[in-house]
Amino acid sequence: MKLLLFLGAGVSEPSDLPLAKGLTEMLFVSRPGESDATARLRGLLAVIRDYDTADIAKVGMSPQWDFRSSGAIYRGSQSTYEDLFFLCQQITLWNIGLSDNSLATSFMKSIEERAGVLLLGSTFDERLCDLASLGRKLGAYIESIVTETLQQKYIKGFDLIRELAQSAEIEQLNIITLNHDTLVEQFLSANGIAFVDGFGARDGDVRWSDDSVYAGPDGHVRLFKLHGSIDWYSFQYEGRLRTAIFHGTDVTKAVDGSQRRLVAQTGTPSFLSGINKSDAYQRGIYTDIHFHFYALLRECNKMLMSGYGWGDTAINFRLESWFDRSRANKVVLLQEHPERLMDRSLVFATGYEAWTKAGQLACVEHWLCHVRLSELRSLLF
Repeated sequence: MKLLLFLGAGVSEPSDLPLAKGLTEMLFVSRPGESDATARLRGLLAVIRDYDTADIAKVGMSPQWDFRSSGAIYRGSQSTYEDLFFLCQQITLWNIGLSDNSLATSFMKSIEERAGVLLLGSTFDERLCDLASLGRKLGAYIESIVTETLQQKYIKGFDLIRELAQSAEIEQLNIITLNHDTLVEQFLSANGIAFVDGFGARDGDVRWSDDSVYAGPDGHVRLFKLHGSIDWYSFQYEGRLRTAIFHGTDVTKAVDGSQRRLVAQTGTPSFLSGINKSDAYQRGIYTDIHFHFYALLRECNKMLMSGYGWGDTAINFRLESWFDRSRANKVVLLQEHPERLMDRSLVFATGYEAWTKAGQLACVEHWLCHVRLSELRSLLF
């Protein structure tokens, strides 16, 4: 059988990697020797966070509840680093004239009013322009902190992955992960498990994106990182923009196999954050990765899932369509308190009862790190 193993951030927790809340908190920690410019960015980001958190509590107002707000039902009570990255992107798009909605200007005006001395300029227009110019720097600051925080070595929690990869009953193991960290790759390599990840052979300091490797002879275990990775970078190479895995410590000194200097588009890796990431699924390497994911949803009728909070709307719609396509399509969910996912996703909340009754959703109330293959055999095979 071909199996889909779908992983979210929760599976990285045993290796001491923080979840969304912890990553968000790291954005507001001051660091020794940081510049005044960095402190200003962090202060401005706090203003944006407070604005967004207040907004979460305001929405959903209805006379049915005496004009009290229900809050943003599926967003949680606090802004996450992804929410903040999305808002910073909106500032950047506004600055370069690519804003596609009228709400961005009102949002920026509200931030300008709250920012006080964090913005430069003596007039409203000057201060608004300063805010606009900081959008890209704010986004880069978030990316750099997230990248730094996720530089963690694998510790524990993936023994089940080894069992799946070595099982004679699984013809092909397709690992779909939304995580930016590299724990899965570290684990597979440390255990001598060959895998393909959508990148070719090493060329100097990099491995260039090449999704043809998925069809090659080494494709028993295949890895698909739908949200990118902390070791993916975009380079200007031979007149076009190409994505590569960077093997080195300083991307500004990267070279190819012929010792030609590689120019990175930015100093930060390529991974997706923000609730507009579904738009980015249509560009560059993400188009190829998601194409393979959608094809796998046509080929596979068994999915093992753990650690996913059902917070990606575009992915949720794909999963919902997969459930509806055939009663034979089944998810085995490794999740403590699976009912809590109904508070985080409208798609999961509306489908949970029907999927369970139809035998399409089987919940094992343990995390991936606590489950062995022998416990899942009757559900998977």
